[in-house]
Amino acid sequence: MEKSFLWRIQNKMPFCGFNQKMIGGLHGFQSGLVEHGIIARSKKQEQSFEKTMNKELSDMSRFMKEMHKIKDPEVRELIQALTKYACAFYKIVQKNGIKNYKDTINFLNNFYFEMDNKYYSELEGNPKDMEKLVHWINEGGQNATKRI
Repeated sequence: MEKSFLWRIQNKMPFCGFNQKMIGGLHGFQSGLVEHGIIARSKKQEQSFEKTMNKELSDMSRFMKEMHKIKDPEVRELIQALTKYACAFYKIVQKNGIKNYKDTINFLNNFYFEMDNKYYSELEGNPKDMEKLVHWINEGGQNATKRI
């Protein structure tokens, strides 16, 4: 049976797009980037989190310069997207401090959910829907561009 609008709001379920399973996947990916990619590697290399993060960012930057050589366009696009996401995520974690990474993850995942909900509950099908969504990202909602 189709869930009501009220049920979806109360249970934070979007009409379409991000659902709890997807948010859980993002949470796992983001946590893994920090816990495995930075914390565990820093301990293994016996170096600071900052040095490990800078090395990771440098490695990913060098990798992105070589990605155009990946022959399969869909595989290339997926790897590019994941690498760009990881780089941006690391930069946000670096800016907010690694000790706050769990708060950063929670903020981002809530933001993604709210952005998705904004689009599917209010903007979808409206003229300039994407323009309005970008305006909401910049000025409304949780104002990600200023809070992150």
